[in-house]
Amino acid sequence: MGTAAGVDAGAAPALVETIQAIEEGDVLVVNGDTRTWDVTDVVERSIEDPTDDRESKRVLRLNARSAVFGLELVSYPDHHEASLHALESPDWTEDGRVFDVDDVEVLTQRVPWVVVSGGPAAKYHFPDPQAAAYGEAAPACGAGNQGSTYRITRCNAVVPAYSGCKDCLRHAKPVGLQPVQCPDCGKHICQGILQGEQVAAVDGFSITCPQCEFDGTVEVAFEN
Repeated sequence: MGTAAGVDAGAAPALVETIQAIEEGDVLVVNGDTRTWDVTDVVERSIEDPTDDRESKRVLRLNARSAVFGLELVSYPDHHEASLHALESPDWTEDGRVFDVDDVEVLTQRVPWVVVSGGPAAKYHFPDPQAAAYGEAAPACGAGNQGSTYRITRCNAVVPAYSGCKDCLRHAKPVGLQPVQCPDCGKHICQGILQGEQVAAVDGFSITCPQCEFDGTVEVAFEN
């Protein structure tokens, strides 16, 4: 989780900017901790007490299963301080503690996941609804069943979802891919989701167009 808060020389500008931009409904990782937090409330308050050096504070309520923490950003005239407060925790060693905040990662959620329900408790996440419908896609996650494939037998078993799976959002790093077309004839080639830590390094696809037989590399762009 990090170290207990002590004397703080000020939060880094990039960290301050990240915390200031967080909204209710976002999903976070704080200090690289194993927990993935839902932001369930955001409160901003000005501090007008002339005897108080603080100018304002922004507090985010974070929930992860049975844990409730508060991520607090306090503004001073010449710096900001960020801290994480344990409000409720199943780990008694965390209760009431305050931790320094060194890093906050906001996980990207706006990717077109497809959630396939395989029973009351089973949900599998596919990157491509057509491939899922024909049983040609393995789930991005799925409780250890990554080696299996699934065929959809009821049309209402496949539903679009934009919240994604927390584990997939954190570890698979899914990014929506804008449609790729043949540069010569304009034929649609592909679209969907790319996953993996190295996705950001992808800048082109090698394609062979089935319509005009173009064979070469095309640039790719990702959804914002």
